[in-house]
Amino acid sequence: MAQIREYWEQIRQGQDLRRNLISMKAALKEPGEREALLELAEEEPGLLPGCLKQADPKIRKNAALVLGNLGTEKARDILLKAYEKEDTRFVKTAYLTALQGCDMKEFLEWLKGKRREILAWDAAPETEKHLREELAALNALIGRYEQPIRHGFTEGRTADVILTTHRNYREETARQIDQGKVIFLKAGVKVQGADPAALLSIRTFRELFFCLDTEEVKAETAAEELAASNLTELLEAFHQGEGPFFFRVECKSSMPQEQRGIFVRKLAARLQTLTGGRLENSPSGYEIELRLIETKSGGFHPLLKLYTLPDRRFSYRKHALAASIRPDLAALLMELAAPWLKENGRVLDPFCGVGTMLLERNYRVHADTLYGVDRYGAAIEGARENAGIARVTVHYVNRDFLDFTHQYPFDEIVTNMPVKGRSITGHDLDFLYGKLFDRGEELLADGGRMFLYSHDRNFVKKQLREHKSMKLLKEWQIHDREESWFFAIEYTGSGKAV
Repeated sequence: MAQIREYWEQIRQGQDLRRNLISMKAALKEPGEREALLELAEEEPGLLPGCLKQADPKIRKNAALVLGNLGTEKARDILLKAYEKEDTRFVKTAYLTALQGCDMKEFLEWLKGKRREILAWDAAPETEKHLREELAALNALIGRYEQPIRHGFTEGRTADVILTTHRNYREETARQIDQGKVIFLKAGVKVQGADPAALLSIRTFRELFFCLDTEEVKAETAAEELAASNLTELLEAFHQGEGPFFFRVECKSSMPQEQRGIFVRKLAARLQTLTGGRLENSPSGYEIELRLIETKSGGFHPLLKLYTLPDRRFSYRKHALAASIRPDLAALLMELAAPWLKENGRVLDPFCGVGTMLLERNYRVHADTLYGVDRYGAAIEGARENAGIARVTVHYVNRDFLDFTHQYPFDEIVTNMPVKGRSITGHDLDFLYGKLFDRGEELLADGGRMFLYSHDRNFVKKQLREHKSMKLLKEWQIHDREESWFFAIEYTGSGKAV
């Protein structure tokens, strides 16, 4: 408490007001200092309000922030009057920030009116940054008392959408689409005149985006072009409910991170203003995302992602590990393997992790029995919970696969093979692949199959040469740069489960 009293005395004597106010603001974070400030403000109530009349705007700013710590009605009223009289925009923002510590419920309509004024302001470039900050402070205050109204998605309407898919296997998704007109793109497939909700039965795509009626926007006029597009019209058509749409901007660009952050903040604030607050920037708690993808010309291809459209395809995956396979990729692999999957088969994953491969195998073709084995206990616990959410019965065993035994043979082994890293060397992997093929001969029924997703093609080829009972049915190169492959292999020998 001695710190606050020391700074107070120096302010009372007119000594270096800005420095002492900044020091007082920092000291208020310590226990007991706010109580000391309250006592001093009662003894000498005019000291801090007097600082709000100083010519130096930075003194006014810091005085306001200190005053807000009082949290009293009197402090609130002083700050409100000072805000109305203030001409310097960054100081006005400080008053609003200070008011966060006060009860502002009865001033909710007043705050909303101030927000409307700022949204209607045609700001000059030199004041745009401060207006953005003031608007953000107003939104924060309003948000304390007014819960945002979330919008409900309206099904049964059509739009042009893009499904992002694996670049080499767009056809696997395209042939599952039975509506609209399908056009192949580099990043996936575009469906013209699609019912977006109906497409969510397809598991092999990663994300669904709505197309705007502008193919590309320029960096310098992106906000204006987006506001002039069918963006708000599209949002209105597919949603029920009043109130603004809470959004964020995601920019995929070669710009340095700091520059990209500045660009995104400016664009989001400008778009909020241009739409008259119909869109409200909210980096967290957003309903929609504007994805801007840089083009070769330096502009951006805009896409709209709606989080109001419930995509529950992979909602079972509460738990995942760094090495876990993406569920849409696992679904794609099972789509590729579909001609060889056995209906009501007995399926084993010897390196199951959190169980994604097993669950996606079961979604594609129903299995009678699912077994997952992994020596990592945390993975098994996560896999059990994931399976519970999916309401699929899977028998998980926390054990090294080399020690796993079973009473009857399996029809399939389906797995995402471990990759080389800190804990596993190339020599370890070579040994592991050998043991997998050895155990495959023991655990698979005659005619049983292995479906392996691997980053080590040479190890698979080596084991195929050394295990004559294993026949390669088909192989697919999945990623060129990552050099990952998927193999369908059949056991043609006469083996018995042990």
